Amino acid sequence: MPFTVNIQHLEQEGQAYQGSIPIDDLDLNSIDDLICPLSSLDYRLTVEKHETNLLVQGEISQTFSCECSRCLKNFELPVVISGWSGFVALEGEESLPVNNDMVDLTEVLREDILLVLPQHPVCGQACKGFGSKVVETVEPHDAEELKDPSPWIALDHLNLEKDKD
Repeated sequence: MPFTVNIQHLEQEGQAYQGSIPIDDLDLNSIDDLICPLSSLDYRLTVEKHETNLLVQGEISQTFSCECSRCLKNFELPVVISGWSGFVALEGEESLPVNNDMVDLTEVLREDILLVLPQHPVCGQACKGFGSKVVETVEPHDAEELKDPSPWIALDHLNLEKDKD
């Protein structure tokens, strides 16, 4: 169920909202091949109306299943944005549509969750990726020459003359 707010209820004072937006209502399936949503988007927000705008503040969170871009291991990435705030226009070019005094804020929350997601998810700071495996297979005297254990270094040691036969 999308996160909708009745702006008539906000005329006198702000309102507190708490709930979840199911994965299906967020359209997050096409984000990235390495990132997939695992849970609904949870929110604890207060919404206030200021003239022709809404001020939305609080916390949003969601958990994602990721594939590490270095080592390809699967891991869970909890995303929590505490102290989140958004200013939503009700009139003008960038305004959200108002239908029967209801405004759907789902897209605003969705966009900010997407902005926090990493472009290249990594399972941890200690992840050495494939480079660590390449360094282990190199002869000890060659390993001293390696300063940047990169997966591409294996190509430097590739002998194509043996493979021609």
